[in-house]
Amino acid sequence: MNLDGSLVGHWSSLPFSYGVMEASELGLLGDGRGWSTWFTFDALCVTRLVWRCPEPGVVELRAQWMVEGTLADGPGPPAFSLVESITQVDDVTRHPFVIGPATPLPGADAVTALNFDEPVEFCSRYARMPGLIRPEDDPSHHVLDTARKAQP
Repeated sequence: MNLDGSLVGHWSSLPFSYGVMEASELGLLGDGRGWSTWFTFDALCVTRLVWRCPEPGVVELRAQWMVEGTLADGPGPPAFSLVESITQVDDVTRHPFVIGPATPLPGADAVTALNFDEPVEFCSRYARMPGLIRPEDDPSHHVLDTARKAQP
């Protein structure tokens, strides 16, 4: 499995989403698992995926599950207050990317940005967020684990 270690981490469009009613995030784990989220003030959609780099500067995302529902109120990372649907999917997309410095707003400090040629979820630019990323950071982590354990 070809993975580019520079992609591993939590990436968010929020620093670049000033005045926008929606945002998205990517969580890419070092073992090739991950997720993408899209959220607005009241909706949340999480796509569980696996990822790899078939060639330098290109990431392949293979969607496996999609969880849709209502976004929980309150501070902190996106979370579900209500799950409306869980769907198994099989969709593969490839995205050329470049990682480098970018300034979210005029006068702001530069951040490390992940830039795609075309949007992934809602955005084409994501800022690297601080800290380590864990599987439990996935907003669908408990939802999908509970749903799969309940299947006969």
